[in-house]
Amino acid sequence: MLKINRYKHSPAAVVLFAIIGIFILSFLLKSKIIDLISFPLKISSNWTSDIRALVAYKFIADENVRLNAQLAGAANDAIAFDELRQENERLKKLLSLKKESSFVTVAAEVIARDPNNWSTGVIIDKGQRQGIKAGNAVIASEGLSGRIVDVYSYTAKIMLLGDADSSVSAIIQRTREEGLISGTIAGAVQMRYLSKDSDVVIGDVIMTSGLTRNYPAGLPIGRVIEVKDDPQGLGKHCLVRPFVNLRTVEEVLVITGSKY
Repeated sequence: MLKINRYKHSPAAVVLFAIIGIFILSFLLKSKIIDLISFPLKISSNWTSDIRALVAYKFIADENVRLNAQLAGAANDAIAFDELRQENERLKKLLSLKKESSFVTVAAEVIARDPNNWSTGVIIDKGQRQGIKAGNAVIASEGLSGRIVDVYSYTAKIMLLGDADSSVSAIIQRTREEGLISGTIAGAVQMRYLSKDSDVVIGDVIMTSGLTRNYPAGLPIGRVIEVKDDPQGLGKHCLVRPFVNLRTVEEVLVITGSKY
């Protein structure tokens, strides 16, 4: 009996039982320990994913703002370029007209419009100091625009063809019949005082006749778009569409004399 008791309580047996106990206990607690350890890891992983998502969203949002700004800038540049291209084309036509014209002219830019009627009067950036006088005829690259009515040191006012007080003698290019071009209250342009048997037809070109002071002969005015009998039955009159768009004209030449 003594031998058996000594064997049971030997250090080797105690160590063996301890190892077996630890193994069994670790096996039983393994899943609990893993769950206990994995829980904070899962939380940490979720936080990391959320942070990454927020960072990615912020980057995408900033990139979207940057790209939109670039697109807006490119669109503005395209608009500005197109505006410069159109202005360059207009100025080239005006310069060509100035060189080929037999008249002494002063180039001017429209800087303001009559607020009461957009198509009857404009202000230009040239005046007395540049040799402009009241009565000077004004042309654009397409044809006659009007005449100077008020002059100041560095600016002048143009009465456009559509003004009701505007009038200039004219002829039908095809038939050489004479009439009078004038504006209307509505800002339209008409040719009056044509004979009852006038051969005027839609599409005829109207030009200055040279009979009105300060208006040289042969300046293109416009094209006939409608022919009507005079209400009193004494003749005909017609509506004319000016070659110059009176509502959008931006650059003009003021005729101040003749080269010859």
